[in-house]
Amino acid sequence: MYEYLIFTVVLFCVWLLLYYLRKDLHRHILFSSFIALPLGLTEPFFFSSYWSPSSLFNLAEQTGFDLESLLFCFSVGGIAAVIYEALLQKHLLKAREKRDIAHRHVIFLVIFLIIFFVLFSFLFKAIIYTAIASMALGGLMIMLLRKDLIKETFIGGFLFLLLYFFVLFFVNTFIFPGWVSSTWNVDNLLGILILGSPIEELLWAFTFGFLWAPLYEYLLGYTVH
Repeated sequence: MYEYLIFTVVLFCVWLLLYYLRKDLHRHILFSSFIALPLGLTEPFFFSSYWSPSSLFNLAEQTGFDLESLLFCFSVGGIAAVIYEALLQKHLLKAREKRDIAHRHVIFLVIFLIIFFVLFSFLFKAIIYTAIASMALGGLMIMLLRKDLIKETFIGGFLFLLLYFFVLFFVNTFIFPGWVSSTWNVDNLLGILILGSPIEELLWAFTFGFLWAPLYEYLLGYTVH
């Protein structure tokens, strides 16, 4: 019954490792993690229709909310934000004019994504597809507004996908064999599995990294070197 908790704790250990190794990115990691934290409150939209993980105190089954999702979003938010810089030994440089660009466009970006998310919610049975499409669009919009972040956006998304896939595969194969098949609602999905992982989960991982990798630099006006 602790599969989701263990999976999340493994991801949090990766977060701690990155936080320890890159002291220069502490602010970056914390900012990105706390921005992602409220996404854990969207779990009721996913629970049952997308998956049905066991949760501490049986909260998910009783309320739709759970503590694991908050820790999960906090962890992946920090990891996805700095995995590009951490693995490729990149550093951030402040660029005032880039921050001015973000200030002019961020409200438009948020409003557009909200409208997009609402519209797509009526088109797909499983909300995971709405989430994937919304994050992909958000990453594309950042690249259009900040062409200097295109490389980080793509590579950051790919690196986070690889890490997430490895952790999910490891937990599903060696710690809790068969966890994915017993937890994800495959009937509502395409039914395509890659080494036991639903393709939707992997697309979510890539698009989350695709959006989250350049988000801090975009919002606060940094360039990567």
